[in-house]
Amino acid sequence: MKANKFFAIALAAMTLMVGCKKDEPAQKLIITPATAEVAVAATVQLSANMEVTWSSSDATIAGVNEQGLVTGLKEGEADIIAKAVKSNETAICKVTVKAGGVTPPPSGKVPEIDVTDGSLADWEALPKDKVVSFACPEGASLLGLKGVAVYATEMYISILVEPNMDDIVDLEWVPFHVYLDADNSDETGGYGDEFADPNTDILCEGAIFAGEEGATPAQAAYSYNPAVFKWWGEVGADGWSWTDPSVEHDASDFWGAIIGEGQLPVGASEYVDGKIEIQLLRELLATVHPMNDTEFGIGFDIQQNWSSVGVLPIGLDTEENPGGKVAKLKVKINK
Repeated sequence: MKANKFFAIALAAMTLMVGCKKDEPAQKLIITPATAEVAVAATVQLSANMEVTWSSSDATIAGVNEQGLVTGLKEGEADIIAKAVKSNETAICKVTVKAGGVTPPPSGKVPEIDVTDGSLADWEALPKDKVVSFACPEGASLLGLKGVAVYATEMYISILVEPNMDDIVDLEWVPFHVYLDADNSDETGGYGDEFADPNTDILCEGAIFAGEEGATPAQAAYSYNPAVFKWWGEVGADGWSWTDPSVEHDASDFWGAIIGEGQLPVGASEYVDGKIEIQLLRELLATVHPMNDTEFGIGFDIQQNWSSVGVLPIGLDTEENPGGKVAKLKVKINK
């Protein structure tokens, strides 16, 4: 009996000693390097000793992607912040961006745009001669779109859109259209309501803002998940036709939304710094109409209550050219 009592006391003492043992010190979050310099349009790779998320204190000076790759955007200083996933501990790398310098893509590799990283740094790093852009002139009749930029590769058509929020009141449903002269030919397609060249082969139609009634821009969900339509009217005709006028109507004549909403990656989008990144997959668009492998035409419009409030490209509204109609942008495919 005494032996058992002594054993119980000893066991309790051992348990108490184990319970009082100090915890091992937690691993400290470390970023490598702790400070960095990078030229405008150049990149520098950061790393951490544990799983982290990355962010920038000023994404106009230096952007950072999910892998910790920092891109210099303009001269200045910014803090690149790493936040530990498990502990929420943070660490900072001070980055100084200096003028000059371009980091070319790896030999033989064409850069792609990432529309899911919440950063426009990849757009800023592209060679300017590889991007087609258009800014709305001040004297245009429709000012709902401030500007667009287009960068195309063999896989994607990447689009950067800047809407004019002064012209958008109701964010519940704001139609946004992409018009494609997919084969770079005036011998196919139609639709001359918005553009001087009625050669649209493919129309992508979706909501660029999908919010609730009364939503503010900060509350709206920015998305572009389009339905895709094929031109079935006479070549060069106005309006929009969904059927083939040369044959009797049957199921094959009514293309309608052949690739409907909810089937990505027909279109994907992100809203960053007042701009919308959109990406269209050329391989799927080619199932609607043949795609030229070197160049295509592209145009855009944004609507409010199904009336156009912005069209790009657009010219000045004159007596000789009502509505300021111009030809679609010509975009070369980067290979």
